[in-house]
Amino acid sequence: MRRSDLGLLTLRLATGAVLAAHGLPKLAGGPDSSPPGWLDRLLGTNYASAWEKSGTEAFATNLGRMGVPMPGLAAHASTWAELGGGLALAAGVATPLASAAAVANMAVAVRGAHWKTGFYGAGGYEFPLLIGVAAAAIGLIGPGRLSVDQLFK
Repeated sequence: MRRSDLGLLTLRLATGAVLAAHGLPKLAGGPDSSPPGWLDRLLGTNYASAWEKSGTEAFATNLGRMGVPMPGLAAHASTWAELGGGLALAAGVATPLASAAAVANMAVAVRGAHWKTGFYGAGGYEFPLLIGVAAAAIGLIGPGRLSVDQLFK
């Protein structure tokens, strides 16, 4: 096994987990809802609060306030790009597609939601930019030998 394969595995797991952690509350969250206890403990005290404020409808409402066209469709597309794309990147399955979905989603997030705040700090675009660049790197390099995609080569 090469160090580069371990490096790609590490990058895929971290990037995919972060994306999935952001997508899951958009799918399953909402008022009068809370994340599973193990997930709440793993991701910290802010996660339950974000979960309660989330959900696809709340996300669509926020997108509509930002002027995103077809906010309901955009909310579902973004949710699945983050949750499904994140899980697929972590596993290294359908890597080119998962990478493209994550990159597109983060590009829209940077430009549509975070650009006006600037690069640095709360609400800035540094975080979605980094996640998008990491997903792009995975897509360009490939998932490495420690991936589901490799099993089907």
